[in-house]
Amino acid sequence: MASHYDVIVVGVGSMGSAICYHLAKRGASVLGIDSQSVPNTNSSHHGETRVIRLTYQEHPDYVPLLRDAYQLWEEIEHETGTKLLHKTGVLYMGFPDSEAITGVRLASETHKLPCSMLTHSELALQFPQFNLPEGMIGALEPEGGYLLSELAIETYTQASEQLGAKLLTNEPVIDWASNGSSITVRTANGRHTAGKLILCAGAWTSGLLQQPNISLTVTRQVLGWVQPKRPELFQPGDHPVWNIDPNGDGDLTGIYYGFPMSADGLKVALHLPGKSMDPDEITDETFPPDEEEILLPLRRYIPNAFGPVRSVKVCKYTNSEDGHFIVDRHPANDRVHIACGFSGHGFKFASVMGSVLSELALDGKTQRPIDFLGLSRLAN
Repeated sequence: MASHYDVIVVGVGSMGSAICYHLAKRGASVLGIDSQSVPNTNSSHHGETRVIRLTYQEHPDYVPLLRDAYQLWEEIEHETGTKLLHKTGVLYMGFPDSEAITGVRLASETHKLPCSMLTHSELALQFPQFNLPEGMIGALEPEGGYLLSELAIETYTQASEQLGAKLLTNEPVIDWASNGSSITVRTANGRHTAGKLILCAGAWTSGLLQQPNISLTVTRQVLGWVQPKRPELFQPGDHPVWNIDPNGDGDLTGIYYGFPMSADGLKVALHLPGKSMDPDEITDETFPPDEEEILLPLRRYIPNAFGPVRSVKVCKYTNSEDGHFIVDRHPANDRVHIACGFSGHGFKFASVMGSVLSELALDGKTQRPIDFLGLSRLAN
């Protein structure tokens, strides 16, 4: 006999774990289903850390969401006694007309956010770890830092279970259907019904949407950890989260970014869509070019961080057509909501998206500014 819930959440990762928590906190009966263990290394969230920052230039409505996200990260920390958010500051570097610098300046001025602009000489004096081309400048956002991504998912899932949510892991969803009054989700081992359904399955969302016109691209991305030549220069407290926009310095593209030292070494990655692949074809196998992608920014810009690669991990990123998130009702069913396309810059929003999706499922609306994330923008 099928079990019945107020809401079923398919995908208990970055967004799904927070959604289950916020639903359960409001007293809803919740079932979270994931095809793998939670957390896992076959997704977009693994690799210890994710950046959090306020100076968001991508769209003005991201900043109010981020302000709420910070508050909600602090709330779950307080409620569980778990430290998830570490404010190290975020240091942006690039030429004055680069997207990183102009965008940060615009966001900080528009939203009156704390941010210090640094000349080339000031940057060299304050952060001697970096050896940048003449003309590159910096911007330091003090409120930025990083989140412990896998620990955050563990924290949300454990808290949701304590509030009564039920989680099924290593349970692939085969399909779902609606009879007008409820939703039936069929898994490999049974059927479950609910009044509402939220689809947030990351790289596997496309196969569940039943909407070929919603285009999501899954890309292979790598993260790497190195043993720096001088690790004392990159310790937490002395070294911020950083990113470098190399546009204008040769033929480099994308944004290189990194974190302070951890037990695994110094983490470095490239923010640039990788090779588009079927999610099931992306494995944890790594190749020599992956290591070069990690080492290139260190060799060029951070020589004292250059050292042996300790490990490389592979992530799956799920990208919408325009790079913005998709948060909306399913176009064919009002009982179903979609949350996808977060990869590359979405994890920091997990706390607030958990609240937003719980409101959409239980109340049918939210007061937070999410209209710019709706499906209508893609149709237009």
